[in-house]
Amino acid sequence: MTNEPNSDRVLRRTLLKAGAVIGGALGMLPSATASGSENETQTDETTTSEPAQSQKGYVIAVDGITDRDRYMNEYFPVAAETTAAHDGEALVISFDPTVLAGEWGHDLTIVLEFPSVQAAREWYADDALQEVRPIRRETTAYSNKIVTSQYSPEGRA
Repeated sequence: MTNEPNSDRVLRRTLLKAGAVIGGALGMLPSATASGSENETQTDETTTSEPAQSQKGYVIAVDGITDRDRYMNEYFPVAAETTAAHDGEALVISFDPTVLAGEWGHDLTIVLEFPSVQAAREWYADDALQEVRPIRRETTAYSNKIVTSQYSPEGRA
């Protein structure tokens, strides 16, 4: 952690080169428990309406990183490559966001955009990403992620 500015540059460059994203959310949506562990096998059996399937999908992730070097060198590059392969794009990657209200003690905040929620779910299920998931678990105290569709005023009551 002695070269944080350099690590941030490497992170941004890796994402831009790959046109990629990191995070996670898919048909197997991880859900944080009170202990901070994840249930990586939870499945989403809901069906999505036609308009919702045409909406962009967003992955929002917050991680408590305990081993930044290993996370950035072993997990992150694979996550970036696989998200690029699923047409994902990083909209936000921040190690130090400005807190406007409340508390925000997360080491990494990420917002990813995919062409659809289904594309985000397919990314999260990608075999290469599945292979490095143990590294993510070993290098974070917690890793909370959600997937959601874009806001559409027409679909809201």
